[in-house]
Amino acid sequence: MTSSRLARLSILGLAAVLSACGGSGASAPAPSGPGPISVETLCALDQPYRLGDLDLQTATVLDLQQALARGTLTSEALVTRQLALIEAYDRRGPALNSVRVLAPDALQQARAADARRRAGRARGPLDGLTVLLKDNIGTTDLPTTAGSIALAGNIPRREATITRRLREAGVIVLGKANLSEFANWVSRMMPNGYSSLGGQVLAPYGADLDPLGSSTGSSVAATMGFATLTVGSETSGSIIAPSSVQSAVGVKPTLGLVSRVGIIPLAPSFDTAGPITRTVTDAAALLQVLAYADPEDPLAARFTAALEGQAPDYLAALSTDALRGVRLGVRVVDLDPSLFGGPLFEQALEVLRQQGAEIVPIDDPALAAERASLSTLGAIFNEFKFSLNRYLATEAGPGLPVSDLTDIVLFNQQNPDTVKYGQELLIASDAQTGLEIDPVYLASREATIATQQLALDRLLDSQDVDALVSWYFGWSNVGQTAAAGYPNVTVPLGYLDDHEPVGLEFAGRPFSEDRLLAYAYAYEQASRRRVPALTMNPALRAACGR
Repeated sequence: MTSSRLARLSILGLAAVLSACGGSGASAPAPSGPGPISVETLCALDQPYRLGDLDLQTATVLDLQQALARGTLTSEALVTRQLALIEAYDRRGPALNSVRVLAPDALQQARAADARRRAGRARGPLDGLTVLLKDNIGTTDLPTTAGSIALAGNIPRREATITRRLREAGVIVLGKANLSEFANWVSRMMPNGYSSLGGQVLAPYGADLDPLGSSTGSSVAATMGFATLTVGSETSGSIIAPSSVQSAVGVKPTLGLVSRVGIIPLAPSFDTAGPITRTVTDAAALLQVLAYADPEDPLAARFTAALEGQAPDYLAALSTDALRGVRLGVRVVDLDPSLFGGPLFEQALEVLRQQGAEIVPIDDPALAAERASLSTLGAIFNEFKFSLNRYLATEAGPGLPVSDLTDIVLFNQQNPDTVKYGQELLIASDAQTGLEIDPVYLASREATIATQQLALDRLLDSQDVDALVSWYFGWSNVGQTAAAGYPNVTVPLGYLDDHEPVGLEFAGRPFSEDRLLAYAYAYEQASRRRVPALTMNPALRAACGR
């Protein structure tokens, strides 16, 4: 299918298909409920990820919705298979441990979606598909814990805005994904993907690989197909980094595009939620739901000013021709042929050239100083304290054993066996004033943001480039886009040492997600570099004795 036909289907044709085929079930009767599938039954299948004519390792939201509309798939069958996959690969077998908790009513949600479809009331392209939310995103039917034993029983007073929007779109909230505790803000000694409540998340492409964080569980669950979609969050690299090393697509949106209301904060001046998926198509479809000028989020004013309150049509923007005539800036430091993995990056640049992009080398002597300024975001320490204390006072549910950061530090000291890597970041944050108007904090925050916005604007404008291209093990745009609040998209680039995934990054100007996704899509379709973990890692296949 051509990209233009795909876009038309996603926006116009799919709605008609849902109405004509899924509404009354006239074209094909909906299959009956499959019932639970045991791990033994799953492993007896020749292809555990094969569901009808779909491969859940590679099927996009459009593929799934077409099957739902034809009546060859039900949401109940989809959820049943995904629950079995989680049991086989996440709970048993290699025990990847990406999913912290599953919704007990997941099958009921699926049956309700099937009933809506049969009645002709499907809510859109994501209705009846599944999502796993990072466990700092508020849900009132499941605890929202940030991975902390101190917040194990936290049922927030309301759901996060993005959770509500997903439910309104008919998405089945399958459960919560593990994360690096408090978005990786406990101890520098703590491994990526570890939390006192959820334990350690493992990398599916190899036990020797660092899964990176803090949206570790979301990225692992996404690449393993445990849910159709996952949502992560990022303060500085926590969507892009784990997506890159899990061979997933990650979107770190412009600050203000996606509501942060109801999400346990790390540093709201830099925090954002965003999609982590297997394909760019899925990321675009998910961002379409997540993007929203939330009147309760003070940064939504940026959304309103830049986009007049209406997000672009991210799916319609996808095109295999999107790279034609595009100027992409690449830092000279990434073009060093002696760089580890450099040939892999050069192969990606050649694909971009073949698709019509012009690669513009950028040599800026100020780069080293600018990158050094991101070694620590000093503003986070104080901002974490006052924003977490405010969350605990106004958003967290009743009955918790803690009421502020000081209580959490003390609680952890009473449970040293669980908080086994220390908590020096929590202690250092608690030593701050915790005042939102602290002049030292404000100066640090404003200097960090202004410096990185100026640096990125200069790089983009002085070279007249449409986006910056890098990769996670090269220079990477992670630190600067995080500090500036600018968008960044990563897409699978290839594999180092035959099994270590790495992603190609497209960073750009504020609210340019539609263009960045289009560039990533054109590269994805031309390169086809993603290989599912089950295909690449024999240890995963061994879970079913293969």
